[in-house]
Amino acid sequence: MKLKLIPIALLASLTMIYSCKGKKTTDDSTQTTTVADSQTKTATTEQQAPEPAKTNETKTYTVTATPDSAVLGKNKEAVIKIKNLKAVQLNNPNGENTGIEISYDLEVTNNNKIGGGSVYVNPNQFRLLLDNATKLTHDTYNTVSVDAESTKSSSDNKFKLPAGTKPKALNLFYDETSASIKLELK
Repeated sequence: MKLKLIPIALLASLTMIYSCKGKKTTDDSTQTTTVADSQTKTATTEQQAPEPAKTNETKTYTVTATPDSAVLGKNKEAVIKIKNLKAVQLNNPNGENTGIEISYDLEVTNNNKIGGGSVYVNPNQFRLLLDNATKLTHDTYNTVSVDAESTKSSSDNKFKLPAGTKPKALNLFYDETSASIKLELK
């Protein structure tokens, strides 16, 4: 009986070895096919990629502020300057215009003498006047607190305008005083 078991075990182990080698070759050929398929898909995608970019190109505008700064406060302690004005057209995935995003930096100088109070400016109080007489508040903003005789900046302040509208003026408010800065979109 031992003599019959040895050839059967030998035959089973050889069968297992050869069947595993066969699967390995099949896996390699499958992987090669998969790589070739993905390369073909990548090449096809690369050829089609520039076309949507043409329809969804972002249009940028130049925005000018006149004047670019204003002195506010009951004691004229805050100089607020508008810097780095930028405007970008917003599009939906179909390439249709959905509006304009205006972003800017705010630079605040505190004119109080050392030992005087700090100046706290909250851009959420500002209003953007549009050409259709609508007034908007910020979409995002960053407040700034400035110690006496110093200057600090606040960046990433943004307004989102509806499609078909343009900015007319930015109304600034601080310490029960206000100023209007004319904006022009080109």
